[in-house]
Amino acid sequence: MTLHIYGWFAYLSAAATILTFITGILFFSIGKPFGKINDISSVFQVLFMIPLAIILARTLPARYLTLGLIAAIIGVSGMILSTIGQSLLVFGRIDFQGSLKFFPAGGAIGIWLIFVCLLGTGSGLLPPFFTWIGILAGIGYLVTVIGFLWGGQQNMLFYIGALILGISYPIWAFWLGRLLFSGAFAIGAG
Repeated sequence: MTLHIYGWFAYLSAAATILTFITGILFFSIGKPFGKINDISSVFQVLFMIPLAIILARTLPARYLTLGLIAAIIGVSGMILSTIGQSLLVFGRIDFQGSLKFFPAGGAIGIWLIFVCLLGTGSGLLPPFFTWIGILAGIGYLVTVIGFLWGGQQNMLFYIGALILGISYPIWAFWLGRLLFSGAFAIGAG
């Protein structure tokens, strides 16, 4: 795949995240049918992240290869588990309560974002402000999961994390898409 294809995955992940964020707000304030739309868009939100984890690991300098691979494994594991849980919910294989056991997988996505951004800035691959937006998005994922584990969807941390994530991740992913389209990355650059 060319880097432009990965750029499209970044844009699609950002767009799906925005849709997930908006339909989540609408679901909690209005109700149906926004819950189903939210569930479907969240599948694509994380599914489109998988190629991003792979390309970021591949573009890190050689001295960061092992750490980049570890970050990618953590992230992709969380992405796959999240996709499975939400897909099972969308197709009616599990109910909402059954889907909740998959929710903590979002923490792995947050760890990946933080880890890959730190590696990217440490290697000089990623611009510093871009890195901080990605770290903020990773923190948003972690705070959302922690809030959920402490008190479910009624916990204020859940909403704070979702707000941080819902704003910062799309900015980060759109910016990543622009970087990928601009040719700022080269596979095996290090």
